[in-house]
Amino acid sequence: MKTLAPLLFAVLTGCGLAAPRAGEVVEPGVARAVFETRARGTDIVDVTVIFPSNAAGAPLPGAHPGIVFVQGGFVATARYEWQARALAREGYVVALPEHPLELAFFAIDTGAAARDLLTSLEFVDAQRLGVMGHSLGSVVTAKLALGGGFKAAVLEAGYPDTADVAKLPALGLPTLSLAGASDCSAALSKVQEGWATLPSPSALVVLEGVTHYQFTDSQAEDEQRGCAPSTAIDDAHAKMEQALLGFFASAFSTGSVGEPSLRLISGATVELK
Repeated sequence: MKTLAPLLFAVLTGCGLAAPRAGEVVEPGVARAVFETRARGTDIVDVTVIFPSNAAGAPLPGAHPGIVFVQGGFVATARYEWQARALAREGYVVALPEHPLELAFFAIDTGAAARDLLTSLEFVDAQRLGVMGHSLGSVVTAKLALGGGFKAAVLEAGYPDTADVAKLPALGLPTLSLAGASDCSAALSKVQEGWATLPSPSALVVLEGVTHYQFTDSQAEDEQRGCAPSTAIDDAHAKMEQALLGFFASAFSTGSVGEPSLRLISGATVELK
């Protein structure tokens, strides 16, 4: 099993793979460990898990809500770790599965394997699981939500597959579509059309001056394509973090989208349904 630091091991029930009991501390109160799990029957898949920890890197006691994060196309999972850390600071356990060729669309069951991994961990509350993804990962997020096992879903700078839109309204779980008004890759009109197909309750939050790759750790790709944002990336990240934390807290506690907290985001337009 690959790890990023020396780990203590246990065996996941029914899985047969070693699982870390402690990981590398990446910042005070947050640790990272890499698990191996099975997908597509026999394939071994790496899943990076970011979780709230003590100073030794062991998970904090208690049952924490879990999130599966699906990477965008050709974007490394490490570039979304800032989001995972932001969630882990507030008590969430975030699983970022690796997909072949960094294309989640062709390995959707990898996300399901990450979900099953989370449910196997004693420090995760299997009744409070969410799924989220960026760009192409939003397409996969909708498909995973349709597969069941999740109580909330977030689509970042993306929208569902047209093949799924007829099934989504009946899904019955809180959803959030988070978009940048200056996104040159996922047109806002397409994001709005996709949001209209999501189940209720749902919120569409559009962040002024934010571009596509600001959802990652760098806006370099936007700038290379002549799509410079008018909002600094640190400010964009702070607003995204505010939206995610407000949404997930409400979704898991009351089954709502957290409208009051979303309305407090500076420079954001909020629509509800």
